[in-house]
Order: sequence, then structure tokens, then C-alpha cells
Amino acid sequence: MERGDLPVGATLPPEVALTRVLGVSRQTVRRAMQELAYEGYIHRTPGRGTTVLRTKLSRGLTRLTSFTEDMRQRHQQVSSQILACETLPAPSHAAEKLGILAGTPVTFLHRLRCADGVPIILNLSYVHLPDGAIFSCADLAELGSLYALLERQNITILEADRTIEAIAANEEQARLLATPLGAPLLRVEGVVYTLDHLPIEYHQVVSAGERYKYAIHVIR
Repeated sequence: MERGDLPVGATLPPEVALTRVLGVSRQTVRRAMQELAYEGYIHRTPGRGTTVLRTKLSRGLTRLTSFTEDMRQRHQQVSSQILACETLPAPSHAAEKLGILAGTPVTFLHRLRCADGVPIILNLSYVHLPDGAIFSCADLAELGSLYALLERQNITILEADRTIEAIAANEEQARLLATPLGAPLLRVEGVVYTLDHLPIEYHQVVSAGERYKYAIHVIR
């Protein structure tokens, strides 16, 4: 399923067939199916069989790409719901990350990002534009990608610092991501830099743990 060999909607073989093909016990197959169902991969309907509900999307932490770029590379249809797009005084925590004074005007964005119609991540951003740069919510809605919009303004995105942690879904996150209250979520917090290591964006990206994973390659 994670490789895409079994797409969403595919029907899995019966437990008896899996027992024979895999050479394991019926109990082992049943336990594995229960775990897959719990993690949101499959849906089991008595008398009708088992179908693939979703695949877990993977995103690298070592490359600076947008959600739109990642999903299009996987041939996923990307859509966004802009929950907020406004200019406001930077709160102290965002100002500290952006290296500016608290209260400095920044562009605040709150978006729900979907892949093939399934809600995947909540993206909250504070953007501090260089002098002369223009930000349009209408252009963002058209392009779908913040990074593409910044590049249209000749703002080069070069690098980022990121941290990742597990959190429990609050009421708003559970509602928007269509997941149970208290369900495990992943939160990536990051600062994105342009030329001369100048901070341009501070973001928090929250994703549904059962639908999304991050991949990282390290060397020694």
C-alpha cells in the first residue's frame, strides 16, 4: 500500500488466501488486518471484504519542498482551503523566530491542505516579506503554493530549520483533519530562509499521524 501497488479502493484477498500465500497462521493474518484497520489503511465490511482506505503519504525532511510539490510528484491532486489570510502584528513567538520585533506587520496564513480530497495537513505560517514584495491572497489561492508565490516575487527559498514532535489533536485540529479528538498528530515547526540566511517564514505544519509520515536519510 505504501509503495502504491495497492491503490485506494483496491480489494484485499480473503484471510484464507493470505494465509496460504504468505505461509503464516490465520491468527497472524487476522491480527495484521486489525492493525491495518486501526491505523487507517483499510476498511473491513462483514460480508463484503476488505478495501484499501488510504495510503500513508511520505514527505522528506532533508529537502526543502512545498506540500504542493511533494503531492504532485506523487501524482496526487492537491487542494487547499484558506482559513485565514491577513496582515497582523507579529506575536512574540513568531517575531522571535523571524528575528523581528514583536508587533511588526506580517502576513498570517492558516490553510487546510488536502490530497485527492482527503485532509492531510494544517499549515499555519507567518511570513515577513522584504521591502517592496507584494503578497496577494488571491494569487496564493490561484497558485496553491506559498513557495511558488514567493518565487514569483523573486524571493529565493534556500534553507530551513525544522523540528518535529508528536501532539494530541485538539478540538479544532480534530474537526478540520476529520480525526478523533486526542488522536496522534505530527507537528513540524520550522523557519525558512532566503538569501543571506534571512528568515522569511515561520510555520507550524500539523498532519494526521495515520495518513502522513516524514522520511529522513542520514549518513555517518
